[in-house]
Amino acid sequence: MNMKIKYLVFSLFVLAAWGCSSGGDADNGNNGGNTQSDIVYTATFVSAPRPSWAIDWTSDATMPDWQEPTSEDFECSMDLLVTLGEDYLPYSTDDDVMAVFIGDECRALSYRNVMTNGNVAYLLHVRGNSEEVDHPMRLHFYCDQLHTMNITEAIPPFTPNNLMGEAYQSILDLGDESIKYPYSTEMAVVLPDKLPFTVSDGDMLAVFVGDECRGIGVCDPELFEGWRIVVYSKQPHETAQIRYYSAEKGGIYTILKTFTLSDLLQQENITF
Repeated sequence: MNMKIKYLVFSLFVLAAWGCSSGGDADNGNNGGNTQSDIVYTATFVSAPRPSWAIDWTSDATMPDWQEPTSEDFECSMDLLVTLGEDYLPYSTDDDVMAVFIGDECRALSYRNVMTNGNVAYLLHVRGNSEEVDHPMRLHFYCDQLHTMNITEAIPPFTPNNLMGEAYQSILDLGDESIKYPYSTEMAVVLPDKLPFTVSDGDMLAVFVGDECRGIGVCDPELFEGWRIVVYSKQPHETAQIRYYSAEKGGIYTILKTFTLSDLLQQENITF
């Protein structure tokens, strides 16, 4: 899986249904009019302060006992420089550790290096043999503060660069194949043309599975009042729901329509 997420958008349209009565009491003058019970609501609203929605990344992983390989056992090597993404930096400590595996064997080990610009990087000197050239490598990262681990396919495969003197570089984000949320869905959420509020910088959009926040949206001007979001899940095809906080209204809209998360890019058009 590529560690840098690329966003694409395709169309999926959802129609909101409204019920209308076909008749009424001839004596009350409301023939053909809507009554309170006729309306099919597409969202509920509750007054509330601005929420502190966030994904809970904490897990129950323990400190691994990875052992660094000895150079005498291998013919060749390559260097891999992995930088933590910005979302990982608040949780970074000196107790974190990163390793590279070929098959079931640890072939490189590295601890935190804080750069002058504040970034955190791990330099891994990966060892192997000539018959392992082009074999896939897996990157393992243990975050002690969150007690979680990312296990993702490293890019590129094992490619000795002993004579090149330049490390292959990649970025590891918090959500990259986390052991807690191993699945992810890239989404675009599009708001309707007519809204009961004015969108402002203080608004928030999030996707929930039950009462668990699984993704925080980022407002995207290119989507015309739309939001981009990556949603994380524990199992394939979980059922999710959208919540929207309006700063102007001072409350939270819960979109009643639910949808199924997939491994495909998807779009949800919502109404209020």
